[in-house]
Amino acid sequence: MTNNEENELYMVKEAQSLRKSDPCAAMAWIITAKTMYPNSFNLQYEAYLLERDGKNYEEAAKCFSVIATNFPNQHAELWQEINALTNALRNENENTPEQEFYVKMYKHLTPEVQHNIFMHTINHSGDNLEQCVYIYILMFNKFPKSAVTQAPRLLEMLAEGMKTDPDLYQRILVEEVLPMIQNKPPELSPNLACRLYTSSLEFYLRQIMDESDTADAWKNIFKVLMICGQMMGWEPFLPFSKNVNQNVYWEKLVDILSGSPAGSSQVLFYATTLFIYSLHGYIRNCKLRIEDADISHVLVEGFIEWSPEAADGSEVPSMEPPKFSLTTALSPELSKAFLHAAQCWQLLNTDQFQRDFSQLMLALPLAPWISRFLFDLAIYFGHRDEANKLMADMTTQSSLVQSLQILSLNLMQGSMTLQGFQCILKILSELPATQGQLLENMSLKGHRHMVFLPLTRSALVQYCVGAIISRLSRKVYEPNCPDRLLGDLLVLQQLNLLNDVLLTQQIFNLIKQRKSFNLRTLSTYIIAIDLLEELSHIWNSQQEDNFELTSSPISSGTPTAPSGAAGGGSQTRRIGTRGADKGARDEFKAITRQQIARCNENVITLLANFISQEHLMLAQHIFGITQPVETIVIK
Repeated sequence: MTNNEENELYMVKEAQSLRKSDPCAAMAWIITAKTMYPNSFNLQYEAYLLERDGKNYEEAAKCFSVIATNFPNQHAELWQEINALTNALRNENENTPEQEFYVKMYKHLTPEVQHNIFMHTINHSGDNLEQCVYIYILMFNKFPKSAVTQAPRLLEMLAEGMKTDPDLYQRILVEEVLPMIQNKPPELSPNLACRLYTSSLEFYLRQIMDESDTADAWKNIFKVLMICGQMMGWEPFLPFSKNVNQNVYWEKLVDILSGSPAGSSQVLFYATTLFIYSLHGYIRNCKLRIEDADISHVLVEGFIEWSPEAADGSEVPSMEPPKFSLTTALSPELSKAFLHAAQCWQLLNTDQFQRDFSQLMLALPLAPWISRFLFDLAIYFGHRDEANKLMADMTTQSSLVQSLQILSLNLMQGSMTLQGFQCILKILSELPATQGQLLENMSLKGHRHMVFLPLTRSALVQYCVGAIISRLSRKVYEPNCPDRLLGDLLVLQQLNLLNDVLLTQQIFNLIKQRKSFNLRTLSTYIIAIDLLEELSHIWNSQQEDNFELTSSPISSGTPTAPSGAAGGGSQTRRIGTRGADKGARDEFKAITRQQIARCNENVITLLANFISQEHLMLAQHIFGITQPVETIVIK
């Protein structure tokens, strides 16, 4: 050690020993030493410490500026102070009294020194990626112009950090960095810009799936899309507005597509965003609040009205895409969202986009939505085999939904099979508590259509009844149609007599043509006043033809047990119109009054009980089966 170094060290130690007890004497030592050794870091640093301990912000800032300017990369002590300063600035609103000094001192530093402090911290962060990212953010807040040149490096760091901690760095990207650069986004490579957009999309999709404020999330997604588009020089898309019709977005996409090269990343990301937006609208709207319960809607095959004219091939099925029946208030919104998602899906699965789109889908948390959508898409296009395969991969469904979907697939092939009938029995055994309302437009004439069916008791029973009627109604026009089939159809028709007036008229025409009619269900299941009035009219008008009505005796009116294949025939009573049977007229009137008194019973419950208790007879009508349906294994 030279004499100069010894003298310098001696003066520093003297100043250090007096710093707390006699600051003025310590300052005298430092002033003297600085005149002799103006380039000494130790002396300059001791002068800074003296001002720091005295809470002299302005003087401390002058000393700190000298050190930071003349000794930027040489001493650990300086790095410790810079680190303490930047930590205090990062937590400016939550500082301790000690950290408050650094915040106040920072305000007295020149802008050049302030900027150099940030760059010094960034360059010495080493492997501490998180610290480096936050210092960049702090610098951009203090020096917005620095973002023009430094943002690409920060964005690359964020993309790198997402490999190890995606939640943290995605949040930093969308909540802190992108808002700072949105007014003047830097130019980035297409790969980096696409990675950042995908990560942002993943972040907001997690929010949407957590059912937070989805409108805000979509507004931010479209904003990020706009920023990333600017980074790559894309034609701007449309800003988000929940009041904008989705047709407007689709038309804008088509316009951009027409002026873009094949496989354009611009079209890929715009179409993917619009697809997910439409898909989310579809999935979200599939639930509706009914009677204080969240009720899901399931896309199912609607019924095509059958008529005798169609049997001879005179009516050719339409080749147009299926329609959506307006069965509930949600139907229009659901159908629009579904069709827009389908349009985007078909575009993105063309050769020019399919590979990149598939990779995007793997990177996003959309698996539950996609599996539901693909199944419904297969249903919509009538791809029964594909739908069956997709159903096998959908493991989160309830048995009720699965039975309903199997029934729908069954009806898609044209006519309900035994498998579909077994599903009806399963559905009726698992009916939900929510009653709901009967639906309109469940059947259309000559045109395949789809129905969004709410999982309520009314809608499910209505669908099951419709499936059975659609199969049984054809037999009414066959020769020698059994009485019991006609009677069972009358029971089922009670759900909505106006739904198929022609069928009801055909049943009554057949009854009128017969000398006797076995209506075993009269005193148990027929409570609709219109049917009872028509039966009374037939009874009263058939006296000359000795019309006989075979019916069960008057009972309590509440079905309690299956009647089986025999239908309780040993307990039936034949009532004739000629008066040979004494008291017949009074007995028929008594039965009619009894059933009219029950007209306010819940017809949904009545028909659910009817199908469950009379399922063997119904199966015999449809399939000619005489053994219990539950014991038959479908292969």
